[in-house]
Parts: sequence; C-alpha cells; structure tokens
Amino acid sequence: MNAIAPSAYHTLDVETLSHVTSARLPLQPIGDITMDSPASELMTDFAVTAGRSIQGSASIGQALATMKQAGVRLLLVHDHDGTFTGVVTSRELQGGRVVMRAMTRFNVQRDEVTTDMVQIPRAELQGIPLAVLKRAHVGDLVETLRQSGESHLLVTEQGDDGKPSVRGLVAASRVGKALGLDLEHPPEARNFADICRAVLGKYE
Repeated sequence: MNAIAPSAYHTLDVETLSHVTSARLPLQPIGDITMDSPASELMTDFAVTAGRSIQGSASIGQALATMKQAGVRLLLVHDHDGTFTGVVTSRELQGGRVVMRAMTRFNVQRDEVTTDMVQIPRAELQGIPLAVLKRAHVGDLVETLRQSGESHLLVTEQGDDGKPSVRGLVAASRVGKALGLDLEHPPEARNFADICRAVLGKYE
C-alpha cells in the first residue's frame, strides 16, 4: 500500500444539519401529476437509480427474495455473460400458473425452477424509446398501458455504440399512485385495462 504524505490532503469543513429541512429525492415528482404532465416524470431512470437484475440461473426463490429486499416487482434477467434476456415479475412468480407450467415443461420440482424458465423473453416485451417518452404526456402513457395491458413498460435508449439498451421503466403502480388512484386494488375494475379506462374517464 502506498504511503500518503500527511500534508497531501486536508480535513474538509463540515457543518451541522440542524437548518436542513428537506432532501432532494429525484424519483419524487415535483408538484401534482396530471394527464398533461410530462410522461418522463413517471419513469424510473436507471441512470439515477440502478435497475435490479438477476442471473437466469438463479432460483425463483432467490428472485422473490431480491424483489422483497429491493422493494421492486420486476427484475431484469441476464445470462452468464451479462446479456439482457428478459424480465421476471412478482406477478408471474406468485401467481403459480407460470411456475407450474415451467415445472411440467422442464420436469423439475418447484425449488428447481430457475428464473430463466419463467422469464418473459425480451422478444415478447414492449418498450418505449426514451426520445418518444420525453415528448409524451402522462395521458399518452396511460393510454399505452391500457392498450398493452402490461404492468411495466421498459424504456430504451440508443447507446454510443448505436445499439439499444434498457434505460429505465414505467410501472403501472407508480402511474396510479401519481394520479391518486389505486391501480392494484380497485373496487370495481376487473383488470388493468378496466382501471386505465377509469383513469381516463376521471380526466375527461
């Protein structure tokens, strides 16, 4: 280990926080969100908050534990060399049907089911380019979610190498919370499409 000369650095001035009354939280939208607000305000930006991921060979138990620890409902799935292969959501893992299908297809017990057996492959996912999202309103986002019926939409971005990558995501639950509506346990809606129709009706 290299020795550090005592005079090379100095102690930084610190101050008491008694006068600090707020904290800047980049994921908290400023002001009220309406259907006319910029859609990008409801995006979880992986450049600000790292997206959670898991290797496809991990068990579904590990995936659920990772979700619980991180407080998320979606994980990006990658293979052994880091290539993005799809996503897995708590809805699929806890619903049972997808897991049972994997057990039958691969002839394994439940504790042998791996994340890549139940993931939604990237070829079946829908996403929104970041450039498109930045020009859109929340109402456009709600309508897109209504049409797709998805609980999450990934946001993509063109990298410096010209290849697209996942930049972030939009969660239906966050959209509902921002609009002041319960999109997860609505009293009369049967599915997500019904919920979004109710949201649109509120602002007509």
